Amino acid sequence: MRMHLASCILVLLLGQAVAAQDKPDFSGNWILVSPSDSSSNAAQAMTVRESFKRESVRGTPIDPPLITLSVERRFNGAVHSEVHTIGTIGGIVGEVAGNAGTGFGGPSEQTRFSTTWDGDRLVIEIRYSGRPVDAGAYSEHKEVWSLDIQGALMLTVTDRALGTESTTTNLIYRRQW
Repeated sequence: MRMHLASCILVLLLGQAVAAQDKPDFSGNWILVSPSDSSSNAAQAMTVRESFKRESVRGTPIDPPLITLSVERRFNGAVHSEVHTIGTIGGIVGEVAGNAGTGFGGPSEQTRFSTTWDGDRLVIEIRYSGRPVDAGAYSEHKEVWSLDIQGALMLTVTDRALGTESTTTNLIYRRQW
C-alpha cells in the first residue's frame, strides 16, 4: 500500500513538472556566437533563470504555472538585469516633468510591455510613447526567442526609433556548459 501511494505521488509530481515545461527551457548561461551584422550592440553573454509559481497567494493551484524569467545580459563588463513573467501584459504611465502636479493634462510618458508565447516561441515586446526616454532610445522593441534543433538560442530583435524604419537583428547564442 505504501509503495502504491509513493508511486502515485511520484507520477503526480512528474506530471506537473512535464506540464510546466512543455515549452522550451531557455534557462542557462549563453554566449553570443553570431550576430547578423558586426555593428550589433548585442549582449556578449546572457544568464537566464526560470522560476515557476504553482500556487496563488491564497494557496489555490495555478494551472498552467506562472513562469518568470530572470535575464542578465552582459555587455563589455556592464550587466543589465530584467525580469519577465510569461503571460503578462502591463504598463507604466507617468507625467512629463514640466506638467507634474500642475493638473494640466499634457502628454504623458507610457511604457507598455508584454511577454507571451507564440507556439514554441517566446515574444517580449516593449513600447514607449510620449517624449523620448533618452536620446536615441527606441520607441518599439521586440524580441522573439526560440531554440533550434541543436539547442542554440535564436533571438530575433526588432527595434524602431521615433521617425525611423525598423531594424531587425538575428542573434545566435550557444549554451555554455
